[in-house]
Amino acid sequence: MWIRRRAVGVSSPSASEGGTSSAAWTEMGSWMRTIAGRLKQRLRLDVGREICRQYPLFCFLLLCLSAASLLLNRYLHVLMIFWSFVAGVVTFYCSLGPDSLLPNIFFTIKYKPKQLGLQELFPQGHSCAVCGKVKCKRHRPSLLLENYQPWLDLKVSSKVDASLSEVLELVLENFVYPWYRDVTDDESFVDELRITLRFFASVLVRRIHKVDIPSIITKKLLKAAMKHIEVIVKARQKVKNTEYLQQAALEEYGPELHVALRSRRDELQYLRKLTELLFPYILPPKATDCRSLTLLIREILSGSVFLPSLDFLADPDTVNHLLIIFIDDSPPEKATEPASPLVPFLQKFAEPRNKKPSVLKLELKQIREQQDLLFRFMNFLKQEGAVHVLQFCLTVEEFNDRILRPELSNDEMLSLHEELQKIYKTYCLDESIDKIRFDPFIVEEIQRRKIIKSVPGKLMKEKGQHLEPFIMSFINSCESPKPKPSRPELTILSPTSENNKKLFNDLFKNNANRAETTERKQNQNYFMEVMTVDGVYDYLMYVGRVVFQVPDWLHHLLMGTRILFKNTLEMYTDYYLQCKLEQLFQEHRLVSLITLLRDAIFCENTEPRSLQDKQKGAKQTFEEMMNYIPDLIVKCIGEETKYESIRLLFDGLQQPVLNKQLTYVLLDIVIQELFPELNKVQKEATSMTSWM
Repeated sequence: MWIRRRAVGVSSPSASEGGTSSAAWTEMGSWMRTIAGRLKQRLRLDVGREICRQYPLFCFLLLCLSAASLLLNRYLHVLMIFWSFVAGVVTFYCSLGPDSLLPNIFFTIKYKPKQLGLQELFPQGHSCAVCGKVKCKRHRPSLLLENYQPWLDLKVSSKVDASLSEVLELVLENFVYPWYRDVTDDESFVDELRITLRFFASVLVRRIHKVDIPSIITKKLLKAAMKHIEVIVKARQKVKNTEYLQQAALEEYGPELHVALRSRRDELQYLRKLTELLFPYILPPKATDCRSLTLLIREILSGSVFLPSLDFLADPDTVNHLLIIFIDDSPPEKATEPASPLVPFLQKFAEPRNKKPSVLKLELKQIREQQDLLFRFMNFLKQEGAVHVLQFCLTVEEFNDRILRPELSNDEMLSLHEELQKIYKTYCLDESIDKIRFDPFIVEEIQRRKIIKSVPGKLMKEKGQHLEPFIMSFINSCESPKPKPSRPELTILSPTSENNKKLFNDLFKNNANRAETTERKQNQNYFMEVMTVDGVYDYLMYVGRVVFQVPDWLHHLLMGTRILFKNTLEMYTDYYLQCKLEQLFQEHRLVSLITLLRDAIFCENTEPRSLQDKQKGAKQTFEEMMNYIPDLIVKCIGEETKYESIRLLFDGLQQPVLNKQLTYVLLDIVIQELFPELNKVQKEATSMTSWM
């Protein structure tokens, strides 16, 4: 009984002490965990673990050196050499960041933007359309010479000009003349359309001259291509069969898919809106007031030029052909014929074909004879700041009447000589307030005083040419503006009969075939987001890591050499691209490219390349891509990884709709570079993405 009571008596306080002890141990454990957490935070063990994971080789060498220092402390003076080296490496690594880059070490290679085979346009800058001065304070600021005649001082080789003229003639023959000849045989409207097409082409060439093409390729276009590659890699991880790669990539894009890829009709509508957005910059002044003309040009450019051209560029067969040209290291094909002479850009194409005088065109003589017209014309010239142009024409006409007399006395000759000197000082000298821009040879011949033989006829020719833009503007300003229709009155590319085949084809089908109600983010360009990679060196590292799956040690090595060679590689890349572009813009190559574009747009009745030829071209492209990778990289990543990586890139380029997606993204970037004014007009830029 005692024993049991003793047991009970002992057990009772023990239970109480056990409860207190458990709480104490819990509190002590919490305290120890807090101390361990603080100690871990102070020692930064997580950081150390991450460093060991990222730099295993360096950490292993550091551990070995530490162990050797403890075990072989007698040779510490020898080991200090290695410790000094490690300290120097760590100090060098910590003092330099990703932005610390060594300048270009190839001093002999210096990239300078060059004009690709065309003369510099307006080297002195914007010049006034009336006097030709760069900083004109007398005339209206809007009267820039390039606004009226952008083809001035622009010359190309005659063969290139003939090839481009042939394409534009085919545009008129296929899309204008078939219906226009049924209406009338008067060529005045088509002549006006020729001038408009020449204006558009000249503006485009001039703007291409102003941009640095290699820099745009390396800094913006390749960045967009990297994002496209990332989407393809993610899509390839989801599907194993190449047949489903395109659909998986389109789903990966999600709401960020380009608006033009939702359907073929959306693509055509996008091109229409884009063309209308560019009208203020690619059409002559006041041309947009004519609704019928702008609709016709819009339909021709969007449905009959741009759409087939983009289809041609996105065709995998075309992509394979361009890849073979780019990676081909063989010397470029040399021209077999001497260079053709330079001619004014599209001058022959824009020459008027109409032999009948237009009832809307007024000659200067008719305006002079009617006081009412002369008064209105004078008021118009005052508004334009160009009254002295009319004064010059009247003075020259009076001078011609006097000089063309059959017999002239010596006194009359001296008087004409003084009159010509006065004309020269008033309208030709740079310091004159009434200066008018003339062709240099006219000014030179006036200055040499070759009065009788050459000057009269040239002055007669010049006066009409220079005044004609003002007369046409005067006529347009006198007409009342036409009411704008609520919907387009004209559709060149209707989805019926033959045009239906152009809008819906077997290659692109209905593009992504997305519903119109698909949600998408507004005012956001998926390919203009801020990215960590910047420059060709970073692009190569990105492709190596994402596509070729380079090992960690090679990636770290490339990160280390980035400081040394990034600027050098990018300078060499710009230089290499410039050389490639110079080869591409050679006369015979330009003619060949224009011919390919012509065949892609207009030769619809000819048989396309056979499936066997396309497969042969695809096989050759894959082999060239395999051979393009250096052997040193193959040894680092392995032959199997090389094959799988090249196969991934190649399969991604064989998807027509994905190629079209990339083409439109690149097109948007190029348009923004060629027409930077679009970035300043937020309202128009927004309307292009929210037109639905």
